[in-house]
Amino acid sequence: MRILGIDYGSKRIGLAISDEEGLLAFPYLTLETEQLKKERYNLLKEICKKESVEKIVIGLPISFSGKEEQQARDTRGFAQDLKEALNLPVEFENEVLTTELAKRHFKGMGYKHVKVKLDASAAAIILQSYLDKKR
Repeated sequence: MRILGIDYGSKRIGLAISDEEGLLAFPYLTLETEQLKKERYNLLKEICKKESVEKIVIGLPISFSGKEEQQARDTRGFAQDLKEALNLPVEFENEVLTTELAKRHFKGMGYKHVKVKLDASAAAIILQSYLDKKR
């Protein structure tokens, strides 16, 4: 089963995809959040169809205190809209520190080179965490 991982942000949305066995996650693409709003999820629908995605995992930003702040509420709203638009199951995975882990991976590279790949890499970390828990 292929799974799409999403790192949802106010500016960019990172996408990752699993292999067919659902064992490994790979960075896939980064989208601008505004671009996605304008296209009303059509691009994500196309990706899910093209890649035979059967489930979506979205990183949920939970604070260290366990509280859900505004970004978590925005992410839940995005997830609900996405679930309705794509008619696929959506699950959440705690995304605490995933962007920081992705930044460490790219440390030393130029920021312009990394900026686009960072969100997709964070999505891959979120998705890999989810896959590892399911084994």
